[in-house]
Amino acid sequence: MPPIFIITTTTIKTTKKMYREKERLFGTDGIRGTAGVYPLTDGMIFKIGYSIAHLLYYKYPAKDNLKVVIGKDTRLSSPKIEMILKEAISSSGIDVILCGIIPTPGLGYIVKRLEAQIGIMISASHNRSQDNGIKFFDEKGEKLSFQDEEWIEDIIFNNLVHTFYRWPSSKKGELIYFDDAVKLYLEFLQSISLNLNLEGLKICLDCGWGAVSLVAKELFKGLGAQVYSFADSFCGERINETGALNPYMLKRIVLEKRADIGFAFDGDGDRLIVIDNEGNILDGDYILAILADYLLKQGKLSKNTVVVTKMSNYGLKEFLEKRGIKVIFTSVGDRYVWRKLVDEDLNLGGEQSGHIILRDFVSSPDALVCALFITKIIKEKPLNELIQDMQKYPQVLVNVKVKEKIPFEYLPSLKEEIKKAEMLLKDKGRLLIRYSGTEPLVRIMVEGKDERFIQQIAQTLKEAVKKELG
Repeated sequence: MPPIFIITTTTIKTTKKMYREKERLFGTDGIRGTAGVYPLTDGMIFKIGYSIAHLLYYKYPAKDNLKVVIGKDTRLSSPKIEMILKEAISSSGIDVILCGIIPTPGLGYIVKRLEAQIGIMISASHNRSQDNGIKFFDEKGEKLSFQDEEWIEDIIFNNLVHTFYRWPSSKKGELIYFDDAVKLYLEFLQSISLNLNLEGLKICLDCGWGAVSLVAKELFKGLGAQVYSFADSFCGERINETGALNPYMLKRIVLEKRADIGFAFDGDGDRLIVIDNEGNILDGDYILAILADYLLKQGKLSKNTVVVTKMSNYGLKEFLEKRGIKVIFTSVGDRYVWRKLVDEDLNLGGEQSGHIILRDFVSSPDALVCALFITKIIKEKPLNELIQDMQKYPQVLVNVKVKEKIPFEYLPSLKEEIKKAEMLLKDKGRLLIRYSGTEPLVRIMVEGKDERFIQQIAQTLKEAVKKELG
């Protein structure tokens, strides 16, 4: 049997209390960090792979030929993480299927297609190139459940190996290099775009030097569009330099080429930002407005309801409710949107950041699926006309880098500043302050009708956070 690892929890001192932090690996979207730094050290990555093997033997006690599918984005650190994971998992007797560079939603599709038990995507999504991460999908192509995440953490930190029903012999799992993964994902995209003819349409693509680089161009050219594509090679050191987080070059090219539309993708292809024919930058709120209005008119919007997160602008809520569309709010994170879609049997939801889920077709955010639907819509009407009556409220977003994530209730000075801000905003706007689930940041969102007023509140909170946690 492989060795058992023991790691103790840590204690953090606060100004007035002792806060005992539970050891956590998972954030809102898998495990993230700087490559080579905890938790993405070689040893911890091996332990993560080892714990995945344990999880599978626990969940599938009678199943032979267990399979794990692994994909990655273009980051320079991805091949090393892949190598360690495949060794840890295959040495435990489980077959490992390597898909190479593939968009995150593409990996989710391949997990279902190959009937694997778990999918592992090596990516830090929209984060900087020095970062990396590990995301997990279950056999249905959905994000791994909280229960399974906690189970993995318990294996690593608390040595809960006594719960296993079996452990394999010394047989090593097979390593399979699956070169057709991206081809199968492209065929899936083509299958849902039947009868979509984009001849005469000019489309600009910013692939962000990421995983969609080959797929996006081939997809839209194959549908007849005139495509102008850039940042479309596998260049890990430049991932996310452009793309969904920095769409300004795409805006310039859309205007220069007099294109009908531009699509900006993030590094792993689960976020989409759109540039319309007039150069307007449209985030996920605008995209949800366009899709919801279209599906409603087609009679295809499930229960006339859309799921959004607390980050979405109040202007989106007003736009949808004017059309008789109900809006459900969730916590921030696409997994919460997905869970609500499933629980309420709905088919459209997403985030302001550009994570959009069309549940009739996918089980996680898929930027290319979303882009296909947008192109179908603009064949009938220009994009700028579709959102001309959506008025967003001024919104200030501030990120503050922090050394550690101590719950706000243990920081009385910061708690008091938040309370003051909420009192000032009463009946005038709203505030959301939270830790990022993927980066060492506090995210501050202040929204209201008076932009100068909300800027002042955001700045005051920023200084308070820096004083306590910076």
